[in-house]
Amino acid sequence: GKGTSTSTTTNGSHGRRHFIETAVGGATLLGSATLLTPTPAYAAAKQIYKPTPGSMNGKVVIITGANTGLGLESSCRLAAAGATVVLATRNPQKGQKAVQAVTDYLAKNGVTRLSGQQIISLPLDLCDFGSIRAFPKLVSQTLDGDNRTVDVLLNNAGVMAIPDRRLTKDGFETTFQTNHLGHFLLTSELLPLISKEGDGGRVITVSSQGYLFAPSDKKSGGSGGLDFSNLNGEVSYGPWTSYGNSKLENILFTKELQSRADTAGRKLTAVTLHPGAVQTDLARYLIGEEKAEKLKKEGFSSWTEKVLFEGLAKLVLTVEEGASTQVFLAAGQGGSGIGGKFFDDCKEAALQPSATDMAKAKELWAVSETLTGAKFSL
Repeated sequence: GKGTSTSTTTNGSHGRRHFIETAVGGATLLGSATLLTPTPAYAAAKQIYKPTPGSMNGKVVIITGANTGLGLESSCRLAAAGATVVLATRNPQKGQKAVQAVTDYLAKNGVTRLSGQQIISLPLDLCDFGSIRAFPKLVSQTLDGDNRTVDVLLNNAGVMAIPDRRLTKDGFETTFQTNHLGHFLLTSELLPLISKEGDGGRVITVSSQGYLFAPSDKKSGGSGGLDFSNLNGEVSYGPWTSYGNSKLENILFTKELQSRADTAGRKLTAVTLHPGAVQTDLARYLIGEEKAEKLKKEGFSSWTEKVLFEGLAKLVLTVEEGASTQVFLAAGQGGSGIGGKFFDDCKEAALQPSATDMAKAKELWAVSETLTGAKFSL
Protein backbone atom coordinates (compact mmCIF):
# COMPACT_ATOMS: atom_id res chain seq x y z
CA GLY A 1 0.00 0.00 0.00
CA LYS A 2 1.09 3.54 0.65
CA GLY A 3 4.85 3.90 0.80
CA THR A 4 5.66 0.28 -0.01
CA SER A 5 7.90 1.32 -2.88
CA THR A 6 10.40 2.64 -0.34
CA SER A 7 11.20 -0.93 0.62
CA THR A 8 12.92 -1.43 -2.70
CA THR A 9 15.58 1.14 -1.93
CA THR A 10 16.55 -0.25 1.45
CA ASN A 11 18.45 -3.36 2.38
CA GLY A 12 16.68 -6.69 1.96
CA SER A 13 15.84 -7.42 5.59
CA HIS A 14 14.54 -3.92 6.24
CA GLY A 15 12.59 -4.04 2.98
CA ARG A 16 10.95 -7.30 3.99
CA ARG A 17 10.13 -6.00 7.46
CA HIS A 18 8.66 -2.79 6.05
CA PHE A 19 6.52 -4.72 3.58
CA ILE A 20 5.31 -7.07 6.29
CA GLU A 21 4.38 -4.14 8.54
CA THR A 22 2.55 -2.21 5.84
CA ALA A 23 1.04 -4.95 3.72
CA VAL A 24 0.76 -8.32 5.34
CA GLY A 25 -0.97 -7.08 8.44
CA GLY A 26 -3.63 -5.64 6.19
CA ALA A 27 -3.63 -8.69 3.96
CA THR A 28 -5.40 -10.76 6.58
CA LEU A 29 -8.60 -8.88 5.86
CA LEU A 30 -8.49 -8.88 2.10
CA GLY A 31 -11.41 -11.26 1.83
CA SER A 32 -13.84 -8.81 3.41
CA ALA A 33 -13.58 -6.31 0.59
CA THR A 34 -17.24 -5.45 0.68
CA LEU A 35 -16.99 -4.49 4.34
CA LEU A 36 -13.82 -2.47 4.49
CA THR A 37 -13.22 1.07 3.35
CA PRO A 38 -10.01 3.01 4.08
CA THR A 39 -10.44 6.43 5.64
CA PRO A 40 -11.01 9.21 3.07
CA ALA A 41 -7.64 10.76 3.86
CA TYR A 42 -5.86 7.50 3.15
CA ALA A 43 -7.90 6.69 0.05
CA ALA A 44 -7.07 10.10 -1.37
CA ALA A 45 -3.38 9.39 -0.99
CA LYS A 46 -3.36 6.96 -3.93
CA GLN A 47 -4.10 8.07 -7.45
CA ILE A 48 -6.87 6.32 -9.32
CA TYR A 49 -6.00 6.06 -12.99
CA LYS A 50 -8.74 5.85 -15.58
CA PRO A 51 -7.81 5.87 -19.28
CA THR A 52 -9.25 8.64 -21.42
CA PRO A 53 -12.57 7.59 -23.01
CA GLY A 54 -11.91 6.35 -26.52
CA SER A 55 -8.17 5.91 -25.95
CA MET A 56 -8.45 2.11 -26.18
CA ASN A 57 -10.75 2.00 -29.21
CA GLY A 58 -9.85 -0.96 -31.40
CA LYS A 59 -7.52 -2.48 -28.81
CA VAL A 60 -7.90 -6.07 -27.58
CA VAL A 61 -7.02 -6.96 -23.99
CA ILE A 62 -6.95 -10.42 -22.40
CA ILE A 63 -7.13 -10.48 -18.60
CA THR A 64 -6.64 -13.58 -16.46
CA GLY A 65 -8.51 -13.85 -13.17
CA ALA A 66 -10.96 -11.31 -14.58
CA ASN A 67 -14.07 -12.26 -12.64
CA THR A 68 -13.13 -10.61 -9.35
CA GLY A 69 -10.94 -8.05 -7.62
CA LEU A 70 -8.21 -6.36 -9.62
CA GLY A 71 -9.03 -8.30 -12.78
CA LEU A 72 -12.67 -7.26 -12.84
CA GLU A 73 -11.87 -3.64 -12.01
CA SER A 74 -9.27 -3.59 -14.82
CA SER A 75 -11.81 -5.10 -17.23
CA CYS A 76 -14.33 -2.39 -16.40
CA ARG A 77 -11.97 0.54 -16.82
CA LEU A 78 -10.34 -0.71 -20.01
CA ALA A 79 -13.73 -1.50 -21.56
CA ALA A 80 -14.91 2.00 -20.62
CA ALA A 81 -11.94 3.36 -22.60
CA GLY A 82 -13.13 1.43 -25.67
CA ALA A 83 -11.16 -1.83 -25.51
CA THR A 84 -12.45 -5.23 -26.48
CA VAL A 85 -11.91 -7.27 -23.31
CA VAL A 86 -11.55 -11.04 -23.01
CA LEU A 87 -12.20 -12.07 -19.41
CA ALA A 88 -10.34 -15.32 -18.80
CA THR A 89 -11.90 -17.10 -15.84
CA ARG A 90 -11.69 -20.57 -14.35
CA ASN A 91 -15.42 -20.75 -13.68
CA PRO A 92 -17.65 -20.07 -16.75
CA GLN A 93 -20.64 -19.05 -14.64
CA LYS A 94 -18.58 -16.50 -12.73
CA GLY A 95 -17.16 -15.36 -16.07
CA GLN A 96 -20.63 -14.60 -17.41
CA LYS A 97 -21.49 -12.69 -14.23
CA ALA A 98 -18.30 -10.69 -14.68
CA VAL A 99 -19.26 -9.81 -18.28
CA GLN A 100 -22.59 -8.54 -16.93
CA ALA A 101 -20.74 -6.57 -14.25
CA VAL A 102 -18.63 -4.87 -16.93
CA THR A 103 -21.73 -4.14 -19.01
CA ASP A 104 -23.42 -2.66 -15.93
CA TYR A 105 -20.33 -0.55 -15.21
CA LEU A 106 -20.46 0.93 -18.70
CA ALA A 107 -24.15 1.75 -18.34
CA LYS A 108 -23.66 3.27 -14.89
CA ASN A 109 -20.90 5.49 -16.25
CA GLY A 110 -22.82 6.52 -19.35
CA VAL A 111 -20.49 4.71 -21.75
CA THR A 112 -21.99 3.49 -25.02
CA ARG A 113 -20.36 0.34 -26.32
CA LEU A 114 -18.69 0.85 -29.68
CA SER A 115 -19.65 -1.01 -32.82
CA GLY A 116 -17.44 -4.11 -32.91
CA GLN A 117 -16.36 -3.78 -29.27
CA GLN A 118 -16.64 -7.16 -27.57
CA ILE A 119 -16.81 -8.01 -23.87
CA ILE A 120 -16.57 -11.77 -23.58
CA SER A 121 -15.65 -14.47 -21.09
CA LEU A 122 -13.66 -17.57 -21.97
CA PRO A 123 -12.69 -20.51 -19.72
CA LEU A 124 -9.09 -20.73 -18.54
CA ASP A 125 -7.72 -22.84 -15.69
CA LEU A 126 -4.11 -21.96 -14.98
CA CYS A 127 -3.82 -25.14 -12.91
CA ASP A 128 -4.43 -27.22 -16.05
CA PHE A 129 -1.88 -27.08 -18.89
CA GLY A 130 -4.47 -28.63 -21.21
CA SER A 131 -6.86 -25.74 -20.56
CA ILE A 132 -4.08 -23.24 -21.21
CA ARG A 133 -3.13 -24.86 -24.52
CA ALA A 134 -6.78 -24.84 -25.65
CA PHE A 135 -7.25 -21.16 -24.82
CA PRO A 136 -5.68 -19.43 -27.88
CA LYS A 137 -7.98 -21.34 -30.25
CA LEU A 138 -10.99 -20.23 -28.20
CA VAL A 139 -9.76 -16.65 -28.45
CA SER A 140 -9.33 -16.85 -32.23
CA GLN A 141 -12.73 -18.49 -32.69
CA THR A 142 -14.56 -15.99 -30.50
CA LEU A 143 -13.04 -12.66 -31.47
CA ASP A 144 -14.54 -10.95 -34.50
CA GLY A 145 -12.41 -10.33 -37.58
CA ASP A 146 -11.13 -6.88 -36.63
CA ASN A 147 -10.25 -8.07 -33.13
CA ARG A 148 -8.01 -11.00 -33.98
CA THR A 149 -4.78 -9.32 -32.85
CA VAL A 150 -4.17 -9.08 -29.11
CA ASP A 151 -2.69 -5.78 -27.94
CA VAL A 152 -2.39 -6.50 -24.21
CA LEU A 153 -2.06 -9.70 -22.20
CA LEU A 154 -2.62 -8.90 -18.54
CA ASN A 155 -1.40 -11.83 -16.42
CA ASN A 156 -3.43 -10.84 -13.37
CA ALA A 157 -4.69 -14.07 -11.77
CA GLY A 158 -3.00 -15.19 -8.60
CA VAL A 159 -3.30 -17.00 -5.31
CA MET A 160 -1.76 -15.93 -2.03
CA ALA A 161 -0.52 -17.74 1.07
CA ILE A 162 -2.30 -21.06 0.61
CA PRO A 163 -1.94 -22.62 4.09
CA ASP A 164 -0.71 -26.03 3.00
CA ARG A 165 1.05 -27.58 0.03
CA ARG A 166 -1.45 -28.61 -2.64
CA LEU A 167 -0.67 -30.06 -6.06
CA THR A 168 -2.41 -29.32 -9.35
CA LYS A 169 -3.49 -32.02 -11.79
CA ASP A 170 -0.18 -31.38 -13.57
CA GLY A 171 1.69 -32.24 -10.35
CA PHE A 172 2.96 -28.79 -9.38
CA GLU A 173 2.49 -26.83 -6.17
CA THR A 174 -0.61 -24.66 -6.68
CA THR A 175 1.01 -21.27 -6.06
CA PHE A 176 3.95 -22.08 -8.34
CA GLN A 177 1.68 -23.15 -11.19
CA THR A 178 -1.07 -20.53 -10.80
CA ASN A 179 1.20 -17.53 -10.36
CA HIS A 180 4.16 -18.49 -12.55
CA LEU A 181 4.11 -21.67 -14.65
CA GLY A 182 0.56 -21.16 -15.89
CA HIS A 183 1.21 -17.61 -17.04
CA PHE A 184 4.57 -18.62 -18.53
CA LEU A 185 2.85 -21.25 -20.70
CA LEU A 186 -0.11 -18.97 -21.49
CA THR A 187 2.19 -16.21 -22.71
CA SER A 188 4.05 -18.61 -25.00
CA GLU A 189 0.78 -19.95 -26.41
CA LEU A 190 -0.67 -16.49 -27.04
CA LEU A 191 2.47 -14.91 -28.53
CA PRO A 192 1.44 -15.64 -32.14
CA LEU A 193 -1.72 -13.56 -31.55
CA ILE A 194 0.05 -10.64 -29.86
CA SER A 195 0.44 -7.52 -31.98
CA LYS A 196 3.68 -6.65 -33.75
CA GLU A 197 2.32 -3.32 -35.01
CA GLY A 198 3.80 -0.03 -33.84
CA ASP A 199 5.61 -0.65 -30.56
CA GLY A 200 4.12 -4.13 -30.45
CA GLY A 201 1.87 -5.62 -27.80
CA ARG A 202 2.30 -5.54 -24.05
CA VAL A 203 2.63 -8.47 -21.65
CA ILE A 204 1.88 -7.20 -18.15
CA THR A 205 2.38 -9.56 -15.23
CA VAL A 206 1.08 -8.66 -11.79
CA SER A 207 3.85 -9.29 -9.26
CA SER A 208 4.18 -7.77 -5.79
CA GLN A 209 6.64 -6.33 -3.32
CA GLY A 210 5.94 -9.71 -1.75
CA TYR A 211 8.88 -10.99 -3.82
CA LEU A 212 10.87 -9.91 -0.76
CA PHE A 213 9.48 -12.99 1.02
CA ALA A 214 11.36 -15.31 -1.33
CA PRO A 215 14.03 -17.09 0.72
CA SER A 216 17.60 -16.83 -0.54
CA ASP A 217 19.40 -19.93 -1.74
CA LYS A 218 22.52 -18.94 0.23
CA LYS A 219 21.58 -21.41 2.95
CA SER A 220 22.01 -24.22 0.44
CA GLY A 221 25.29 -22.86 -0.88
CA GLY A 222 23.91 -20.66 -3.64
CA SER A 223 24.85 -17.11 -4.61
CA GLY A 224 21.65 -15.55 -3.24
CA GLY A 225 18.26 -15.11 -4.83
CA LEU A 226 15.73 -17.63 -6.12
CA ASP A 227 16.21 -21.12 -4.67
CA PHE A 228 15.88 -23.61 -7.52
CA SER A 229 16.04 -26.58 -5.15
CA ASN A 230 12.59 -25.75 -3.76
CA LEU A 231 10.56 -24.30 -6.66
CA ASN A 232 7.79 -26.82 -6.13
CA GLY A 233 7.86 -26.69 -2.34
CA GLU A 234 9.35 -30.17 -2.41
CA VAL A 235 11.97 -29.48 0.28
CA SER A 236 9.84 -27.29 2.53
CA TYR A 237 6.59 -25.42 2.08
CA GLY A 238 5.58 -22.12 3.64
CA PRO A 239 2.50 -20.11 2.59
CA TRP A 240 4.37 -16.81 2.38
CA THR A 241 7.69 -18.12 1.08
CA SER A 242 5.84 -19.92 -1.72
CA TYR A 243 4.00 -16.72 -2.55
CA GLY A 244 7.25 -14.73 -2.41
CA ASN A 245 8.97 -17.17 -4.75
CA SER A 246 6.15 -16.88 -7.28
CA LYS A 247 6.23 -13.08 -7.23
CA LEU A 248 10.02 -13.12 -7.70
CA GLU A 249 9.51 -15.54 -10.59
CA ASN A 250 7.04 -13.09 -12.17
CA ILE A 251 9.71 -10.40 -12.21
CA LEU A 252 12.50 -12.64 -13.51
CA PHE A 253 10.18 -14.02 -16.22
CA THR A 254 9.31 -10.49 -17.33
CA LYS A 255 12.95 -9.44 -17.54
CA GLU A 256 13.98 -12.51 -19.52
CA LEU A 257 10.97 -12.23 -21.86
CA GLN A 258 11.95 -8.65 -22.66
CA SER A 259 15.59 -9.62 -23.14
CA ARG A 260 14.65 -12.40 -25.56
CA ALA A 261 12.22 -10.19 -27.47
CA ASP A 262 14.92 -7.51 -27.83
CA THR A 263 17.47 -10.06 -29.04
CA ALA A 264 15.00 -11.45 -31.57
CA GLY A 265 14.04 -7.99 -32.79
CA ARG A 266 10.43 -8.63 -31.74
CA LYS A 267 8.41 -5.53 -30.93
CA LEU A 268 7.08 -6.30 -27.46
CA THR A 269 6.95 -4.59 -24.09
CA ALA A 270 6.98 -6.85 -21.02
CA VAL A 271 6.45 -5.12 -17.69
CA THR A 272 5.56 -6.13 -14.15
CA LEU A 273 4.15 -4.31 -11.17
CA HIS A 274 3.17 -4.15 -7.51
CA PRO A 275 -0.55 -3.43 -7.11
CA GLY A 276 -0.43 -2.73 -3.41
CA ALA A 277 -1.99 -4.78 -0.62
CA VAL A 278 -5.58 -4.76 -1.72
CA GLN A 279 -8.96 -5.97 -0.52
CA THR A 280 -9.60 -8.89 -2.86
CA ASP A 281 -10.82 -12.45 -2.71
CA LEU A 282 -7.24 -13.72 -2.46
CA ALA A 283 -7.72 -13.45 1.27
CA ARG A 284 -9.94 -16.47 1.48
CA TYR A 285 -6.62 -18.30 1.76
CA LEU A 286 -5.57 -16.11 4.67
CA ILE A 287 -8.57 -16.25 6.96
CA GLY A 288 -10.24 -19.24 5.35
CA GLU A 289 -12.93 -19.33 2.69
CA GLU A 290 -15.70 -20.05 5.19
CA LYS A 291 -14.71 -17.13 7.41
CA ALA A 292 -14.31 -14.75 4.45
CA GLU A 293 -17.75 -15.62 3.07
CA LYS A 294 -19.34 -15.31 6.50
CA LEU A 295 -17.80 -11.87 6.96
CA LYS A 296 -19.09 -10.75 3.58
CA LYS A 297 -22.63 -11.95 4.25
CA GLU A 298 -23.07 -11.36 7.97
CA GLY A 299 -20.55 -8.72 8.94
CA PHE A 300 -18.49 -8.75 12.11
CA SER A 301 -19.39 -11.25 14.83
CA SER A 302 -17.94 -9.21 17.70
CA TRP A 303 -16.92 -5.69 18.66
CA THR A 304 -13.30 -6.89 18.96
CA GLU A 305 -13.35 -8.29 15.43
CA LYS A 306 -14.85 -5.05 14.13
CA VAL A 307 -12.15 -2.90 15.74
CA LEU A 308 -9.35 -5.20 14.58
CA PHE A 309 -10.52 -5.46 10.98
CA GLU A 310 -11.48 -1.81 10.51
CA GLY A 311 -8.18 -0.70 12.01
CA LEU A 312 -6.16 -2.94 9.73
CA ALA A 313 -8.24 -1.87 6.72
CA LYS A 314 -6.46 1.46 6.75
CA LEU A 315 -3.29 -0.34 5.66
CA VAL A 316 -4.76 -1.67 2.44
CA LEU A 317 -6.11 -0.19 -0.74
CA THR A 318 -9.52 -0.45 -2.27
CA VAL A 319 -9.62 -2.58 -5.40
CA GLU A 320 -10.17 0.62 -7.39
CA GLU A 321 -6.89 2.02 -6.07
CA GLY A 322 -5.01 -1.26 -6.34
CA ALA A 323 -5.89 -1.77 -10.02
CA SER A 324 -4.60 1.62 -11.14
CA THR A 325 -1.03 0.63 -12.01
CA GLN A 326 -2.00 -2.32 -14.19
CA VAL A 327 -4.71 -0.29 -15.91
CA PHE A 328 -2.15 2.51 -16.45
CA LEU A 329 0.26 0.08 -18.12
CA ALA A 330 -2.46 -1.74 -20.10
CA ALA A 331 -3.56 1.63 -21.48
CA GLY A 332 -0.10 2.07 -23.01
CA GLN A 333 1.15 4.56 -20.45
CA GLY A 334 4.59 4.77 -18.86
CA GLY A 335 6.46 5.93 -21.94
CA SER A 336 8.74 4.01 -24.27
CA GLY A 337 11.69 1.92 -23.20
CA ILE A 338 9.96 0.52 -20.11
CA GLY A 339 10.40 -3.12 -21.11
CA GLY A 340 11.53 -5.30 -18.21
CA LYS A 341 10.73 -2.60 -15.65
CA PHE A 342 8.83 -2.93 -12.37
CA PHE A 343 6.13 -0.37 -11.53
CA ASP A 344 4.53 0.70 -8.26
CA ASP A 345 1.83 3.38 -8.00
CA CYS A 346 2.12 4.12 -11.75
CA LYS A 347 5.85 4.84 -11.47
CA GLU A 348 8.98 2.79 -12.11
CA ALA A 349 10.36 1.37 -8.86
CA ALA A 350 13.74 -0.02 -7.87
CA LEU A 351 14.28 -3.71 -7.20
CA GLN A 352 16.50 -5.74 -4.89
CA PRO A 353 19.41 -7.66 -6.52
CA SER A 354 17.49 -10.95 -6.28
CA ALA A 355 14.98 -9.55 -8.79
CA THR A 356 17.56 -8.22 -11.26
CA ASP A 357 19.74 -11.35 -11.49
CA MET A 358 19.68 -12.18 -15.21
CA ALA A 359 21.57 -15.44 -14.71
CA LYS A 360 18.75 -16.61 -12.45
CA ALA A 361 16.20 -15.28 -14.94
CA LYS A 362 17.73 -17.37 -17.72
CA GLU A 363 17.88 -20.44 -15.49
CA LEU A 364 14.23 -19.99 -14.47
CA TRP A 365 13.25 -19.67 -18.12
CA ALA A 366 15.01 -22.93 -19.02
CA VAL A 367 13.47 -24.79 -16.08
CA SER A 368 10.01 -23.39 -16.87
CA GLU A 369 10.28 -24.47 -20.52
CA THR A 370 11.17 -27.98 -19.37
CA LEU A 371 8.35 -28.21 -16.82
CA THR A 372 5.64 -26.79 -19.12
CA GLY A 373 6.86 -27.83 -22.55
CA ALA A 374 6.42 -24.20 -23.63
CA LYS A 375 8.04 -22.99 -26.86
CA PHE A 376 8.31 -19.24 -27.34
CA SER A 377 8.17 -18.06 -30.96
CA LEU A 378 9.71 -14.61 -30.67
